[in-house]
Amino acid sequence: MKFVKKNLSKTNNTFLKDLLNKQQFVKVKLYKIKTQHLICFGSINNVKATFLIDTGASNSCISLENIDVYDLKTEGEKFEASGASDKKMEAILSKECKFKLGRFSMKKQKFVLLDLNHINSLLESQNVKKINGIIGAEFLKATKAIIDYNNLDLFLKI
Repeated sequence: MKFVKKNLSKTNNTFLKDLLNKQQFVKVKLYKIKTQHLICFGSINNVKATFLIDTGASNSCISLENIDVYDLKTEGEKFEASGASDKKMEAILSKECKFKLGRFSMKKQKFVLLDLNHINSLLESQNVKKINGIIGAEFLKATKAIIDYNNLDLFLKI
């Protein structure tokens, strides 16, 4: 049996885009930063924001220090959250807000609000601009996200 190795060229990328477009996916441009992380740009309640894509983060979150910038309201009680480090962090859930990534938009997105200073300090130590939030697995799964790492595109199902 002979296998043919396909090269993901621009032609195949066009095929992928066309196929996903027919399936009602929206493309969001990704950018690779100096630390090799992927980021994208969007908005929360019509205010611009920069997001880190983190498939290992269980939830999407916004920096607690930006609660007023994005006019976010909270609901429920504070709770303990954990991240990549062994440190526990205090967090609280936001009420639903307007959320946009490129042409993709949701009118009722909730975020976990927590301190992202440890992440931003790490990014700034590498001369990378800080982020406002993290797009996590719950959002990526709910939107049937497909990440095209070769072409730095994120496809989200409408």
